[in-house]
Amino acid sequence: MNKLITLAFLFMSVSLFAQEEAEDNQIKTDTLQQPTETNETKESDTTRFKVGDVEFLIIDHDTIPAGGSSDMGDGTDFDSDDDGYPSKGSMTYWSGIDIGMNVLMNANKEFTFNSQHLQLDPSNSWSFSINLLEQRIRIAKDYLGIVTGIGFTNQRFGFKDSYLRLAANGESTFGVIDSSLVSGFSKNQLRVNYFNIPLLIQINTAKRSRRNFHIAFGAIGSVRMNSNVKYKFESVTGETKNKEKGRFNLNPFQVAATARIGYRDFGLFANYNFLPLFERDKSEIAYPLTFGASFHF
Repeated sequence: MNKLITLAFLFMSVSLFAQEEAEDNQIKTDTLQQPTETNETKESDTTRFKVGDVEFLIIDHDTIPAGGSSDMGDGTDFDSDDDGYPSKGSMTYWSGIDIGMNVLMNANKEFTFNSQHLQLDPSNSWSFSINLLEQRIRIAKDYLGIVTGIGFTNQRFGFKDSYLRLAANGESTFGVIDSSLVSGFSKNQLRVNYFNIPLLIQINTAKRSRRNFHIAFGAIGSVRMNSNVKYKFESVTGETKNKEKGRFNLNPFQVAATARIGYRDFGLFANYNFLPLFERDKSEIAYPLTFGASFHF
């Protein structure tokens, strides 16, 4: 009987030991199978995926495409040509719009005239230009260059005397007072359209357009395209508009000295014509002076 009890006790002990060893092995197996933190988890800016046997990694970094355009946020502009310099257009300041006021100066560089048709109304005398196809030849990298292009200008000269009509014959240009008007003209304005070609020396103070002050000076040659005088007045039938086309002995060519200064895409300009507005010996000498603002694109 004692032998049977001893054998039973040994059997139960072996069974319990085997069960505990099996549980320990299961715990070790579970521990080995638990996922561990990998480089993929740590690298939050890296994406991994597989296609077949090929593994792809996408790493997210701020990059600038080679040869492309980017703004670094500090004012640096990376528009560039293949030679590594900023593109010619990004550092050239001709293309755009010029808006300015016209005045006339006599041979003594004064603003007084005896002829009534040269006495202007400043509020009605202005200039509008659109400049296109700018080109720049570098002389000293992007700091110094020669600029050219084309442009179109509409010059307007409003007469101070509201009863004045502009008249001309083969020998002279002059003003005529229209006494038939009850209250005068609300608008009597000479308009001249020109085609322009500039030749400028341009100086830039920076390598990049976003920080650049620019200065340009040179000459603008112009050819008269057409001209007219526009009249607007009140009649018995209401407001009447009339446009008289003609050459009015206007000088067919103009050559103006120009000075231009600006920051980035905004600037100021002044143009002084070396040739008189009207042909010599057919009118009192009057040189146009135009000054205003430029908006580049």
